[in-house]
Amino acid sequence: MGLFVKFLIVAMVIAVMLPFTVLKGKDGKPLMSLSNLKAPDIALPKLPPAIKTPGSTQDTVGKDVVYKWKDKDGVTQFSSTPPPTGVEYTSKGYDPDLNLIQSVKVKTEQPEKSADDTIKQVKKPSDIGNPYSPKKIEKLFDDAKNVEKLLNDRMKQQEAMFGQKP
Repeated sequence: MGLFVKFLIVAMVIAVMLPFTVLKGKDGKPLMSLSNLKAPDIALPKLPPAIKTPGSTQDTVGKDVVYKWKDKDGVTQFSSTPPPTGVEYTSKGYDPDLNLIQSVKVKTEQPEKSADDTIKQVKKPSDIGNPYSPKKIEKLFDDAKNVEKLLNDRMKQQEAMFGQKP
């Protein structure tokens, strides 16, 4: 076994050295040279500079910034770009990697007490119950369809406002 391992190591060394020495290309030069070998660029990406806006007190590096202001008609506007100069506004940065879906809350039941006043322990995970009932899943899908319908209706209203075909 030891002799076989030594043979494999020698064979690997020879296989690695062949393109640098014996194997030649059409031009007569070795297929590879040490100048062809380069270390990969592992530099970290540069973060954008911190955005400090007059209406903001928070640091918004690496965050999506939303600006809020009221226009001349008193309508509240939201935008990813700052409003025109001279307009008072507030801004807030949101982390794009933040999970906005709320977690499922499992109802906890009070453990039963036995005659000797000790608490019974839950013995199996199935005793806790499943928070994902079929009715809740159906309601989730219905809610998602309603949100999709609402967004489609809003899109049609916006297209109508701008004179585009729906």
